[in-house]
Parts: sequence; C-alpha cells; structure tokens
Amino acid sequence: MKRLRNTGIYYLIFGILLAVSYVFSNLWPISILGVLLLLIFLVLKYFFKEASFAFSWNKRALQLLDVLLIALPFIYVALISWYVWRPYRQTVILPNNYEGIVAVKYNVANGQDEIWTSSFFGLCGSRLIKVDTSGIARTSFKFHDNSVPLLGIRQMNYNRGGLKIYYEHNLDDEVVEGFDGTWFINDYAGGGGKKIYSTGYSYYPLMVFVVVQPEQYFDYFMTAKEIEIWVAGEKKKYPNSYIEQPTHKLNAKSIEFLRDNKIL
Repeated sequence: MKRLRNTGIYYLIFGILLAVSYVFSNLWPISILGVLLLLIFLVLKYFFKEASFAFSWNKRALQLLDVLLIALPFIYVALISWYVWRPYRQTVILPNNYEGIVAVKYNVANGQDEIWTSSFFGLCGSRLIKVDTSGIARTSFKFHDNSVPLLGIRQMNYNRGGLKIYYEHNLDDEVVEGFDGTWFINDYAGGGGKKIYSTGYSYYPLMVFVVVQPEQYFDYFMTAKEIEIWVAGEKKKYPNSYIEQPTHKLNAKSIEFLRDNKIL
C-alpha cells in the first residue's frame, strides 16, 4: 500500500513539475495517473480497509519494480520527445549541376511513388525524392507531421534535420554539406561556391530552397530595402500582429515561378 501511495505522489509531483517547465509543459497528464493511483490507495485503505498487499515476489524483484516505477516518467518524457522531434529523413536528388529554386510539394495524389533508401529492416529509412529539370518535385509522401494530439504537442520545426541533397551524377557528396533542412539555418556554402538558402516555405505542404551562386542571390530574393517595404505593408494589413523580418524572402519573380508551376 505504501508503494501505491508513494508512486501516486511521485507521479503527481512529476506531472506538476512538467506543467511548470518551459519545454515539457504539455506532458503534464502523467499527473493524472498519479491522482488515479492515489484514489485507488484511498479507496482500498478507507473503503475496503486494506492495510497492505501480500506480495509473493522476492526482495530483488521488488527492488526492480521500484526502479521501473521511478524510471517510467522519464521514459515517458524521452519517448514522446523523441517521437515528436525526430528528424525528417529525406534524400532529394537534383538534376546534374542544377541551380535555382527547388520546390518539393508533398501529399500529391498522382505524385512520385514512395521510395525509401538506407533503411534497416524498414527502420530509419530516408524518403527518396527526385527533382525534375524545372526544379520541381511532386511526391506522394505525406508531409512531416510529428504530433501527439492527445497531449496537444507537435513539432514546430517541420524539416528539422535529416535532409540530404545530391546531384544525380554524384550520390556520394552532398551538394552543400551540412545543410540538413533545419529551419533556422540560413545558408551553407558547398562545392563550386554554391550556396543553399532556406525560404519561408518549410511547412505543409511545401519545402522550398534555392541552390545558387552567391552573386546571383538577388535573382531569387528580395533586397534589404524590398524586405523593409514588405514588412511595412504586412504591419499595415495586420496592425495587431507581430511581423518577423525574414532573413531571406523570395522576390516577385520567384513567387511567379512557383505559381506558374502550380506550386502555390
């Protein structure tokens, strides 16, 4: 009975600490289990007048049970955190020496078949996506959506790591080593002076980035002055909203390209 009571109190306190934490606050429902265990304890003790449980387990088994009960909340946090924040493993193959906008559109009914690579017995595989000569790929793969609706948590950084980009004639060396799709990475230099620039399109149902020589940057992106004008316009339209100034913002020509190809 003491073990039941102590476990209930432990889970309740653990859930409260999660609730007041900054990172794991949505994982507080484990405290519900603590409350249920305490209710069971109270019902058994005061309603059924049970003073104790007779365990046939030896001391070693009871010690292992105690360790498991203590470890379970930590396992719960670790497993859910891993599930929600695991990298979105995908391999994007570009046409040889392609430079320009690369747009991947997901969840397309008649898109490329789902092909996986580098999987180990069906685990840890990477989605294989081939881009055509126009820089467009339409895939039937569903967009990365790691979430646990019951707990109200979901991954905010949608393409968080796991991205590899190659040219079709060289599948050993990434076009730009280190560019893994993480949203806050602005650009990386690669072979031949190329860089990959992230854009604001990194959420359902699109991923858009630009492979280009730095000197051609403004062929695809707004200048600092154009961004300033854009931000001012957005603030006028949405005066009560916070408008974040983007690091890279596709220019009108690039947006037109995406619209002409029915990406936007």
